[in-house]
Amino acid sequence: MKSALLAVAWNSDSWTFEALVSHYKILVRYLNFKDQGMILGRGCGTPGMTARSVYMNKAYELGKSLK
Repeated sequence: MKSALLAVAWNSDSWTFEALVSHYKILVRYLNFKDQGMILGRGCGTPGMTARSVYMNKAYELGKSLK
């Protein structure tokens, strides 16, 4: 099976997703999934902030690349 991680957070600090990414990687390994990528949207506290960010396009491109 395959998996991908898409997450957004208000906080834009570099450490914002450290625990989430670590947990995701452990789950992927434990479940023997194939990681397809991660989109980690820092500084996306509202739908408007997210829509204006680069992360919407990155998520779209990741989705297009999945097979």
